[in-house]
Amino acid sequence: EDDEVVGFDEEANKVIKRLVEGPGESLDIVPVVGMPGLGKTTLARKIYNDPQLSYEFFNVLWVYVGQSYKIKDIFLNILKFFTKRTEDYRHEEVDALAKVICGYIDKGGRCLIVLDDVWAAEVTDAVKKVFPLNKKKHRIMITTVDKYLASYTNPDPHDLKFLTQAESSELLVKRIFGRGSCPDDLVELGESIARKCGGVPLALVVIAGALRGRSNKNDWLRVERNVVQHLFTNSQESCFKLVEMSYDRLPQEVQTCFLYCGVFPRGFDIPSWKLIRLWIAEGLIKPQQNYT
Repeated sequence: EDDEVVGFDEEANKVIKRLVEGPGESLDIVPVVGMPGLGKTTLARKIYNDPQLSYEFFNVLWVYVGQSYKIKDIFLNILKFFTKRTEDYRHEEVDALAKVICGYIDKGGRCLIVLDDVWAAEVTDAVKKVFPLNKKKHRIMITTVDKYLASYTNPDPHDLKFLTQAESSELLVKRIFGRGSCPDDLVELGESIARKCGGVPLALVVIAGALRGRSNKNDWLRVERNVVQHLFTNSQESCFKLVEMSYDRLPQEVQTCFLYCGVFPRGFDIPSWKLIRLWIAEGLIKPQQNYT
């Protein structure tokens, strides 16, 4: 879905510049802050996958944190990047793990650790300890909804902006029609719907999911008049409401498949092939003929 990401090029370039250049030669933290649904993780992934970072940094790591974190688990996830023998360190104390990671980082060049969905200063304070004091311009990038936490880690956090009207309309059209264009009789309605989503990518994506495959003008009018105006307020509850709305529109058999994803830990990158095989094994979907 990289082709359907809209409005993040300029944002990504700004953050990458801060990561690559930055002040001085010591460790620096670059926080990306914004309300739920604004696309912090999407932006962070775009930056993480940018080829320029592979050129500028010897090691680039991604670690999901979340609210129910444990510092030891975070360290073990970092350690996975450097060695497959993490079980050998599972009984080590946190300070000992920090020293082991520090030793691995010290052997290489610049290191960037991306911490996604951070909720507490304890996390950044702990992760700073894994970096050696060798003035190699190591970096930490975090995503967070907490403005106070962002300012604590860096007095100049990167505030993620809302999408413009043009970007909102572009994202809505791409999500509904893919590479196709919006029919002329739906353009004005589409722009109105995009405007009411308030520049929030998650709202646009959910609405697009509800309209995908629907070219009847009455369907679009119904969404424009009765749904979008109730979708978004500046609260995390509204973010859950958006996801709930998207879920409710799924066919029942697809809802079951979606709920099955809950067996994986939060923030876990689920391999599609593994998920499909598990669905088949549980009888949630039927294998196609000649499927191997």
